[in-house]
Amino acid sequence: MSYQEDNADLPLSWTRTSVTASRFHTLKLPLSRRTWIPCADVPQAADFASLFDDYLRGVSGGLVVQTCHLGLARWLQDQGGQAMEMGVEALLPVAREAKPSLRELARRGRRWGEIRAIEFSETARTQFAAFQKMTVHGRKPQLQFAFRTEFEPHMRGFALVDEEDKWLGAMTLSQMKPGYWHTELFLRRLDAPVGVMEALVLDVKARLHQEGMQWLSLGATPFKITAGQPSPGGKPWQLARHSWIIGWTGRLLRFGYDHEGLFRFKQKFSPDWQPLYLCGWPDLPWRVLPDLSWASRHLHLMGYAALRRMGY
Repeated sequence: MSYQEDNADLPLSWTRTSVTASRFHTLKLPLSRRTWIPCADVPQAADFASLFDDYLRGVSGGLVVQTCHLGLARWLQDQGGQAMEMGVEALLPVAREAKPSLRELARRGRRWGEIRAIEFSETARTQFAAFQKMTVHGRKPQLQFAFRTEFEPHMRGFALVDEEDKWLGAMTLSQMKPGYWHTELFLRRLDAPVGVMEALVLDVKARLHQEGMQWLSLGATPFKITAGQPSPGGKPWQLARHSWIIGWTGRLLRFGYDHEGLFRFKQKFSPDWQPLYLCGWPDLPWRVLPDLSWASRHLHLMGYAALRRMGY
C-alpha cells in the first residue's frame, strides 16, 4: 500500500481534535517578518483549503508552515505561494510485517518490561516532562516548535516500563487525519537496554493495526533531502538552491544534530520515505531559514555542541 495524499492532509503536528473552532499556534519571525504556524488544533472535519481561506490567507505579512506533504505544497503553490524541500518523513504502513532482524531486536527489548498505554492527565504530562531529562539528549538544549514537545490531552502516550515501574522508553502520538498517527516525542532513557525503542514502535504499530488504522509516522528527519525531487514552488531554480542549502547545512552541523543517525534508526523499520516541504505564502524568502533555526533552537543546539567540543 502506498500513501495517497488527499484533502484531509495537514502539515505534521497540525492535529485533529474535538475542538469546534480551530486554534493556531503562531510565532512572529523577526528577520522575515512572517508568521510561523508550527502546529494547530483543528476540528475533525476541517480541510486545509478551508482553513487557509477562512483564517490564513489574511495573516498580516504572510505565513510559513513546515513539514507539508508534496500535495499540500503544490496546493499552496497554486494559491501563489512557494515551497522547498526540507527533509523526509518515515511513514510505516501498520499492516506491513517487520523484518526478522527487527523483530529479534524488539523481542530483546520486551524482556525488560511491559508496554503500557499512558492516558492523559496532569500527572502523566509531568511524568513525560521529567522523563525527557533522563534521556540520551536530556541535558542538551531542547528543540521547540518543530514538533509538540509536551503531552497534551488529545494525544496518545505509550511507555515501556520495567518491573520497578521505571520508564525505559516512551512516545507520544497526534492524529493528523483519520487512520494516520504521527509521532511527536520519541524518548529513550540514557541507560535503556538494546531493543527498547524497537519493541515500543512495533507494539504501537500492532495496536494501531488492530484498531483499523493505516499509518504510523515516525516523524520528520530534517536536512535529509531526497535526490532529484523537484521543488513545487514558483521559482524552481531559487527554491531548489534553498533546499540544497538546507541539506548542506545539515551535513555541516551534524556534530550537533545527527540527522543521519536519526535517519538510519528509522530506516530499520523499512518505512516509505516521503519528502516534506517548507511552505510560504505569498513567498518564501531566504531569511526564513535563519529565523526558523533560531526559533526552533537548532542554533542553540549547535552552540552547545561546539562548546562541548572545546571542552567547556
